[in-house]
Amino acid sequence: MIAQTTPPPTASIFGRIGAITRRDMTIEKSYHFRLFLQFFNAIFTVATFFFLSKLVGSSEYLQEYRGGYFTFALVGVLVTQSSYLGLRTFSATVTREQDAGTLEVLLSTPTRLPTLMAGTFVIPAAFTAIELALWFSIAAIFFDVRFPITGLLIGLPLLILTLLVFCSIGIFSAAFIVLTKRGEPFTLVASQATTFLAGAMFPVALLPGYLQVIAHMVPAYYSLTGLRSVLLGGAGFVSIIDEMLVLAAFAAVFLPLSLVALRRAIRSARVTGTLANY
Repeated sequence: MIAQTTPPPTASIFGRIGAITRRDMTIEKSYHFRLFLQFFNAIFTVATFFFLSKLVGSSEYLQEYRGGYFTFALVGVLVTQSSYLGLRTFSATVTREQDAGTLEVLLSTPTRLPTLMAGTFVIPAAFTAIELALWFSIAAIFFDVRFPITGLLIGLPLLILTLLVFCSIGIFSAAFIVLTKRGEPFTLVASQATTFLAGAMFPVALLPGYLQVIAHMVPAYYSLTGLRSVLLGGAGFVSIIDEMLVLAAFAAVFLPLSLVALRRAIRSARVTGTLANY
């Protein structure tokens, strides 16, 4: 990136984010059936969880959660989709720009790296929000499942911290792709850890003792624990402060390190002349 002696005005930053967003929206408009496919996928996925909940029944591991396995799984979907958004957005952007041969051009503009990344995040975040809204609307309309508004508001800071943590991991992924031009290990490991170890689809209490210990090292564990306590257990804000502090600590460490890693990866690729290779 071209160094700047003074940061650009706020209006300029938002203008550049807006320009990147408009570019990405123009690309997305070429996929005419995307929203329809999201709606179609949401119907069948929510229905699958509903009928699976009938099979699971009233497990002793789910007694503390209102609504049984169905609502338990829906909260798991909320966290996994949010984590996938952070994990995949930046690495997918780097891969797309490499394939198009525009990565070096994009990185040679006066726009600072965080601004570029924020711009590329807007459209994926919007589509993820639409997808989640479809999931929960279908659950409410067809299966009479509603989450308390108070719980959603209380859990929002927890969800934002979750996004920050997984965006940090996604930035590490992007740095790896800049250097290697190939697939990276971070997304697969983090997504599997979220789904399996953190308890997205089943309670962590079902795991062997040593895996339960490892589960406490996975950021999504704290997201799931906190969100389920406020959405399904009726807990208040005070009850999730510990989870928020843990996620804030993850974000405080991972985010600056990931940005440093991406900057160094870009600098290294420029020195070796491989930044434009695809």
